[in-house]
Amino acid sequence: MRIATYNIWNSEEGMPKREQYLVDQIVEVGADVVCLQEVRDRKQAEIIARQAGYPYWFFDHYMCESEGLCVLSKIPFVKTVSWIDNCNSLFCSIRYDDKLVGVLNLHLPWDSVMKREQQIRDLTVEVGQESADYVLMAGDFNCSDMSDVQRFLMGDCLLRNVEANPRWYDLAVAYTERTGGIPECTLEFSTNPRFKDNTIESGVRVDRILLRNTYPIQFPRLSQYDVFGKKIYEDIGLCASDHYGVVVGLEWKNRIKKTINKELIEL
Repeated sequence: MRIATYNIWNSEEGMPKREQYLVDQIVEVGADVVCLQEVRDRKQAEIIARQAGYPYWFFDHYMCESEGLCVLSKIPFVKTVSWIDNCNSLFCSIRYDDKLVGVLNLHLPWDSVMKREQQIRDLTVEVGQESADYVLMAGDFNCSDMSDVQRFLMGDCLLRNVEANPRWYDLAVAYTERTGGIPECTLEFSTNPRFKDNTIESGVRVDRILLRNTYPIQFPRLSQYDVFGKKIYEDIGLCASDHYGVVVGLEWKNRIKKTINKELIEL
């Protein structure tokens, strides 16, 4: 199963061609589930879902705005919930083989540490009420690896006397620890042409996919982690978005079904 997250930059820069390039990037990645942030409106969500070949999609907009979040899926939804007004997030669950997988799509505020911490604290409480074998949190966290938001999710600190229990695992960190290297920046000021005049800010990894601790259920196998969307399109002088996307691959061992021959049982 492959899951991706992509902030698609709600801007008229490079449009309408850039919208097609966003679709191209999503198609190329080919994830089963894609979490999108900064979707301009419901119409854009529908266009991207249709052109990228996703028959199932769930969109909701922010209060008093047309912009919102969208989850694309190749697998039917079991449940969809919007927490967009208080937590800037959507929750969807899907049935993958015999497993119920929950996916959170979030977009935390860029302009307030206080709001980010409040939303992530409330979100962990909300998702704790949802039933799922596995839960993934994907989106634009708008904070660095050193932030209290990240440390809270990793189980390393409290936020207003609330703990993330169970804790979460950063899949980019888990993958690169085993394969070598370090997780790539997804908001890259030195190479993304959107920021060509910005010589002050340094690159940061704000787009992430996390897995909630599954104990006592066995962890899936993490088979892939990639950053996508880095191609620069010469005709518009831009990448498809000002963020790069992230995709991960997870594999589960099939349950071994044991059959019992009742004739061999001595009563």
